[in-house]
Amino acid sequence: MKARTFWLVFAHEARVLIADRTLPLVLTLFALLIGYAITNGIVENRARDAAVASILTKQNERNARNIDQLQRINAGTETPAPFSNAADPANVGGGLGGRFAYVPTSALAPMAFGQSDMIPNYYQVTYRSRVNFMYDSEIENPWNLLSGRFDVAFVIVYLLPLFIFAMSYNLLSAEREQGTLRMLLSQPLTLTKLVLAKVSIRASTILTCAILIPVAALLIFRPETRDAVSLVQLAAWAVLVCAYGLFWFAVAVIANAFSRSSAANALVLVGSWVVLVLIVPVLLNLAVSVASPAPSRTELATQTRLITVDGLRRYQKLFSADYRYSDKPDLLLPKDGRFEVQSRPKAAFMLQRDVEADIQKLLDRFDAQLEGQQSLVDRWGVISPAIIVHEGLAALAGNGSQRYLHFQRQVATFHATWKQFFEPRILESKAMTEADFAAMPTWTWQEETLRRQLSDLSVRAIQILALVLVVAGIGFWRLKTSSAV
Repeated sequence: MKARTFWLVFAHEARVLIADRTLPLVLTLFALLIGYAITNGIVENRARDAAVASILTKQNERNARNIDQLQRINAGTETPAPFSNAADPANVGGGLGGRFAYVPTSALAPMAFGQSDMIPNYYQVTYRSRVNFMYDSEIENPWNLLSGRFDVAFVIVYLLPLFIFAMSYNLLSAEREQGTLRMLLSQPLTLTKLVLAKVSIRASTILTCAILIPVAALLIFRPETRDAVSLVQLAAWAVLVCAYGLFWFAVAVIANAFSRSSAANALVLVGSWVVLVLIVPVLLNLAVSVASPAPSRTELATQTRLITVDGLRRYQKLFSADYRYSDKPDLLLPKDGRFEVQSRPKAAFMLQRDVEADIQKLLDRFDAQLEGQQSLVDRWGVISPAIIVHEGLAALAGNGSQRYLHFQRQVATFHATWKQFFEPRILESKAMTEADFAAMPTWTWQEETLRRQLSDLSVRAIQILALVLVVAGIGFWRLKTSSAV
C-alpha cells in the first residue's frame, strides 16, 4: 500500500509538471545546453588530436630528411650548412632532431576541458634546459585553471543546480499557497513520502538527461569509449553526476522544509548556489595561495638570467671563438666517425647543461609548490561540492591536474634521457650515424593505472555522497519534526 501511494504521487506529479510545461521546458533547454557542450568538446578534441598528429607527421618527415642528408654527406655529394647539419650531434640534439613529448587525449576528454586549454599538451624536447620550454607560461593555482571553455563539466557543475532549483523551489510551498497541502496530508500520505515522490520524478528526468545525452554522444562519435576501461570510467562519471544532482535536490528539500513562501525558497536556493559554487571556491583559492604561495615567475626568470650570465663568463673563450668552417668548409664533414663540433655550439650545449643543473633545485621547489597547492585543494575541496565534482570530472576526462603533473614528470625523465644520449657525442666529437638516428630516445606515454584513477575518484565519490546523506538527513528530519502546513 505504501509503495502504491508513492507511485500514485509520482505519476500525478509527472502529469502536473507536463501539464504546466515546466518539465518539458526545463528538459528541452537543459538538453540543448548539454548537447552543445558535448558537441563543442568533441570538435575541440578532434582539433587537438589533429594538431598532435600533424606535429608527429612533421617530426617523422624531418627525421627522414635528416637521414637522407646524412647519407648524401657520407657519400660526398653534399656540403651541409653549418646549422642544419645532420652529421653534427649539436645540431641534431639541439633542435634539428628534437622529439615531441605529448599527452594523448583520453576517451572521455570531450566531457571536460579541465586544464587542457591552459597547459600545453606537448613539448619539443631538446638538450636545452627545461626552463626554456616547460616553465615559460604562468604558473597558477589549480582551481583557477579548472574553469575555461563551455563543456559538459561546466553545464553540470554550474548550471545543473539552477535547473534543479527551477523545478524544486516550490515542492511544498506551491501546495501550501494553493491550499491543497492540508488536503493531501489528510490522506494516508506522510509529508516525507510526498516530498520524496516529488523529488524522485524531477531527479529521474533531469539526471537521466544529464547522463544519457553525453554518454550516448561519446559512444556514437568516439569508438574508443567502448572498451572496458572507458565504460568503467563512464560509470564513475555517471555516479559523480548523480551524486552532485542529488546534493542540490537535498538542498531544495531543506529550503522547502522551513515553511517559507516560494519566493523565499528561490532566494535561499540561489544564495546557496552563489556561496557553494562561486564564493567558497574563490575563498579556498585565496587560502591556498596564502598557505602555499604560487611560485614566483620573477624569481625563476631572475635566477635563470644570473646562471646564464655566469655560464657565459665561464665559457667566454668558446663563445668568442671564430667559426673556422667559414674558410674551411671541410670541417662540416665527418671523417672516420669523428666530427669537429665547433666551439660555439659546444659552449651552448655546456651552458644549457649547467643552467639545468644549477636551476634544478628551484625547479623542484616549483613542482613541489604546485603539487602542494593541488594537495590542499584536494584536502579542503570537500567544503564545496562544486570543487569535488569538477575536479573528479576533469580527472575522468584525462584533463585533471594530476594527469598533467604525471605528464610533466615523464617529460623531465625523457629530457634527461635525451641529454644523456647526446652529451658524449657532442663533448667527444662523434659524428652522427644512421644507427644513432635509429637509437635516439623516443617518447612513450605511460598512462596512470586504472586502480590509481579509481582510488582517487572513490575518495571524491565518498565525499560527495557523504554530503548528500548529511544534507538529505537534515532535510527529511526537518520534515518529520514540523508540520510544514
